[in-house]
Amino acid sequence: METQGGNNPQTAQDTLNLLTEGLQSLQQNLLAQLNQEVTQLQSQKSRLSGEIEELRSQYRQVQSQEQIEQQQQWAQQLAQVLATHLQEQLRQQFDPSGAGADQPPSYDNANSLLLSLDATLSTTLKTLQQDISSYQSALSQQLGRMQTLEQQGEAILEALVSRIKVQLQQNIQPSTRSLPSRPGQYLPEQPNDREPSQQISPVPSVPPTPQQTNFKTGLLLILLSSLTLSFQNVVTRVILKEQSILGMIKLGGFITPSPGNSLLILAMRMIIVAPLMAFIIAPWRYPNTYRDIRQLGNPDQRGRLFSVVGSGFFLFLSQFFIYIALGNIPTGVATTIFFIYPTVTILLAWLIFRDKPTFLLILATISIYIGGFLTIPSLTTGAKGNYTLGAITAIASGIAFAVYVILIKVSKLHPIPFSVVNFTTILFFSGLVLLVGSAVPGLGFTVKPTMWPGLWVGALVLTVTTLFGYLLNNFGVPMIGPALASVVGASGPALTVIMAFFIINEKLVLLQVLGVVLVTVWVLGISVENTKPKAPPAQPARK
Repeated sequence: METQGGNNPQTAQDTLNLLTEGLQSLQQNLLAQLNQEVTQLQSQKSRLSGEIEELRSQYRQVQSQEQIEQQQQWAQQLAQVLATHLQEQLRQQFDPSGAGADQPPSYDNANSLLLSLDATLSTTLKTLQQDISSYQSALSQQLGRMQTLEQQGEAILEALVSRIKVQLQQNIQPSTRSLPSRPGQYLPEQPNDREPSQQISPVPSVPPTPQQTNFKTGLLLILLSSLTLSFQNVVTRVILKEQSILGMIKLGGFITPSPGNSLLILAMRMIIVAPLMAFIIAPWRYPNTYRDIRQLGNPDQRGRLFSVVGSGFFLFLSQFFIYIALGNIPTGVATTIFFIYPTVTILLAWLIFRDKPTFLLILATISIYIGGFLTIPSLTTGAKGNYTLGAITAIASGIAFAVYVILIKVSKLHPIPFSVVNFTTILFFSGLVLLVGSAVPGLGFTVKPTMWPGLWVGALVLTVTTLFGYLLNNFGVPMIGPALASVVGASGPALTVIMAFFIINEKLVLLQVLGVVLVTVWVLGISVENTKPKAPPAQPARK
């Protein structure tokens, strides 16, 4: 018989609320039980530690008693020697001839007394030695039992914590719909077997003071990561175009903006970044990196291998196009146009994962396109450079980055080995295209001999900012969660415009500023929208 609540949305909502409250209550009960049991185990451990320390003190006392026993043995030997010597003297005194006959009564009494004393001392020392041996054996057994109890307590505590973690992970799965927010932010989301529309948000709870401190630290790290990546775009602009640094010195323009020179910068940067990531950072941050990479070679993992390598290829294309754009249009404008990628990601997710966008996401998509259109330099005055090429390559960079994001969802690989494969793929393709493209017009690089030192310094700065931004992001995301990290990273266009204004005095006209603000606000809106829980798909009513 069909229940009446099957077609009642309010009843379904009430049921969902009851389920959420039940999960919250379960989490709180489990945490309270865990805290209570951990407190009890800690108190028992403290008590056992006190008893062990007391037994150790008693053991030291026993050792000191053994030293006393040794001294008593030495005293016994000395007494025996003295008794023998005294007996010999008495014998000589009372029997000078040594015949031994008719000894006086005094000599017999002294000899008997010494023999009785020697027997008494021997018996006492043997008894004492037996008592000490028995006590030492009992003490060793008690110490063994204490160590066994401590090991059992630690094993019970570890098993209890593991069981509660598994139960919490089974009952509460956090949302991981957040996406990398910048072209240099290589940390993909954690694997999740749920479809995007089926993921549920974590149950809110009031964190203790240490977690609040970690949250603030993580927020600061993500903000510094975004600033570092914005600074990286400014440095790239300086390498490609001579700029006035802080209004004091002229610097930059080491190479001219061209496809071949963009490939050269990318290859020089990855020559340093890829080995450092593969051999130093990856084993440090995730010891199982190469085990996971080797597993991609299994026949049943070929699909994941293609998705990981494909994501590296599209990230290579995104970096290649953004370098061309930064050489032809202002830094803030190129970054703003690049941020059309969330809209492309929404469309691709709709086509691939059937994740239908909401009305707010559709409105955000239209607004971002309008904002990007307003920032194109051809619509403003004072534009310099090949702005048509710059705008087209910035759009191409955003589209390629959107495909990279979608392939992250498909690969479901740990972020560290994922980044190692990505960096290696970028290095391979940039080097390959440089070698093959040297005979193709437009793909070869041209560098004046006097510009090589400055170019290498710029590439080194790009390397440092890449690794620094990656590590900041890698440390910060676990502290605040990937969803909030994407919200902070969505401020990229505004941060880049501000940094470019203060460092290289790059000014935008009113329409461009309006476009940057429009894109930034709606990208933030998309990031916030992705942090919200998705309602489960409606079930068809049964007839």
